[in-house]
Order: sequence, then C-alpha cells, then structure tokens
Amino acid sequence: MQISDPRLPELFERWMQNQCTPAEKELFLQLLGKVGPETVSPLLKEAWDSLKGESLLSAGEKDRMVDRILQQSPAEEPEPSRRPRWWVAAAAILVLCLAGGTWYALQQRSSGTQVVSTPKGGHDVGPGKEGAILTLANGKTIVLDSLGNGLVAKQNGTQVVLNNGSLRYHAEDADAVSFNTITTPRGRKFQLVLPDGSKVWLNAASSLRFPTVFSGNERRVEITGEAYFEVSRNTTQPFIVKINDHADIRVVGTQFNVNAYADEENIHTTLLEGIVRIRSHEQSRVLSPGQQAEISNSHGDLRILDQVNLEQVTAWKAGFFNFRGASLPEVMRELARWYDLEIIYEGKIPEQQFEGELPRTLQLSQVIKILTKVDVKFRIEQGRKLIVLP
Repeated sequence: MQISDPRLPELFERWMQNQCTPAEKELFLQLLGKVGPETVSPLLKEAWDSLKGESLLSAGEKDRMVDRILQQSPAEEPEPSRRPRWWVAAAAILVLCLAGGTWYALQQRSSGTQVVSTPKGGHDVGPGKEGAILTLANGKTIVLDSLGNGLVAKQNGTQVVLNNGSLRYHAEDADAVSFNTITTPRGRKFQLVLPDGSKVWLNAASSLRFPTVFSGNERRVEITGEAYFEVSRNTTQPFIVKINDHADIRVVGTQFNVNAYADEENIHTTLLEGIVRIRSHEQSRVLSPGQQAEISNSHGDLRILDQVNLEQVTAWKAGFFNFRGASLPEVMRELARWYDLEIIYEGKIPEQQFEGELPRTLQLSQVIKILTKVDVKFRIEQGRKLIVLP
C-alpha cells in the first residue's frame, strides 16, 4: 500500500528552493522511501523542468532518463524493509538539481578542488551517427553513411539491401560462400541482419566479418570492438563468434553483448537471454542469463562474474553513456570512440571514479561541461583533440 503524506509537496518545493533545514532534508528523503515510483516520477520531471536554461537535455530526453532511472537498481539488492530499489537514484537527481546539473547520480570519490572548464572557442565536436563501411569479397569498399534504401551489392546470388539504416542479406540462390566485413569507424554505429536472420548492432570502432551465406554445420563470424547479438535459433547449426586467436563464443539462439576492444584490459561477454559457451585457450565455461565472462586481453585468463548491471552493459545500444564505476581513462576511451577524439593527458591522470548516465546525442562541449562538475579540467583543441589538464 502506497503511503501519501501531505508534507511531501511542501518539502519538495522547499528542497528545490534550497530552503530545507537539515531536519527537513532528512524528513523529505525519508518520505521518498515511503511512496512508489508513480508518485516520485512527476516530482523528478518537475525538478528537471526547473533547471530551464541550465539544462542541456531536451524535454523528451529528461523524461526518458527519469524513466530509465526508476527502472534501475543498485548493485546490491536491499532488504525488503529497506528503501525501494530506485530510491538512491531518485534522491541523487534531486540533489543534483540543487546545483543545476544534468548528470544524474554523478559522484567523484576524490578530494574536491576548483573546477575549471577551458574549451577554446569554435572547436566543438558533434556526436557520432549511423554509418559504416562495407567491404565486399572482391575488396571493393562501399560507404553506407549517405546511401538511400535499395540494393547495395549482389554477390554469388546473395543480395545486399539497405533498408532504413539497416543492412540485410538475402541468400536466395547463393552458389558460393564469400566473406564480407562491416566496419564502423570512430564516430559511427550500425545495424545489420545476417543471412540467417540474426541481428547485430555494432558500436563505434568495431568490425564484423561474416559469410554472405551460412553453409555447413556452423555459422561463424569474427568481431573486433563491441557488438550486441540477437541470434536466430538453429540447433543443427550453432552460431560461433570468434573474438581473437584464443577466444570464441558458441551459441544456438540467444541475446548477448561482446565488448572486445583491444585497448581495454579485458574482453567482456554478457548474456541477456539463452545460453552460451565461451572458450579461452584451454578454459571453457557456460554462461547463464545475467552473467558475464571476463577474459584478460593480455594472458587470456577466464572468469565468470555474477553481479552484472545489464542496463549499463547495453546502454550504448539504447543511446546512452553509462559510466557507473568507470575510471577517467575508461570514460575518455569511450568518448574517444564516439566523438573520434585524440585524448592527451597533461600531467598525472586524475584518480576518480564516476557514476552516472548521459545521452550520446550531446555535443562534446556539453559532455565536458558536465564532467567538469567532478573536479576534472579539460581543453578542446582543433583537430579533434581533448586535453585532460592536471
């Protein structure tokens, strides 16, 4: 049973005007824990709207972000008698609104100093967009960014068709197997449908090599970077994703995400639905939904993680950055891929850990403005350079 308290609206108004006493602040947060998301959601959206010119998000983006926050849960499940799962995130929004921020639940775990943003005028960088490069079996490359709907290529009886930003393969009378590669440069993402009907979403700076028709007793593809797979079920022809020379994933029909960037410390395979078997060197493990396999990029060791934030793993596919628990270098690598940046550190790399989520539709200057709220200084320079200042 939801508890309604007439003090909540009044305390909310005082909170937003930064007029609450310490006792009133504590009471307000306690009352938040006694109502449901249907009561809190309008308050959060009103809080966003109150930011006016301070906000970098559109009304639609604010509403979607609030909805996503209320659906999320913390890493550890609270006891039933404790606050609701969404309580911490909801309170964090209201705390940030006092400062006019747009970056929810953003926290830094280091000593605070003066925050200065120093972007140089005129050197802003726009966000990434849909696009990719298709390399055919004969070596011909086709830039897909500006093509309209229709036939892109025909190879050995397989038609390659672009339809509303998604590439589809139709193997009607294929008489031979040839291999194609889809590559997303930095600042691009793309979606395609393989000959068997499996769907693949590619993040920036990624590639997928695959046959134009799946024949024989398996369906084998190769990946670099990051991709999300929805694999069509076929028990007689397993789907195999080759990650590198010593690791692969074997599935029948399932949904999973693979993050295999060479500049990251580990390769992560996260299962959302179904079952997959992942192999690295002589190690082989089976994943259940909600689990993640972590493989060291340096020596190939494999371990299984059970406590995984699936919303964070797939945030890129939904159009968000999710930096929960990320270090500054991790944040910078992700921004570099999406905005096609060169990251330069002037001095020692700040030791900070971030919490929060941002739309991937923001200009780079907007992202930097938000990040400077957590004791990091930046400078944007010509030539797509982002300087991290000491």
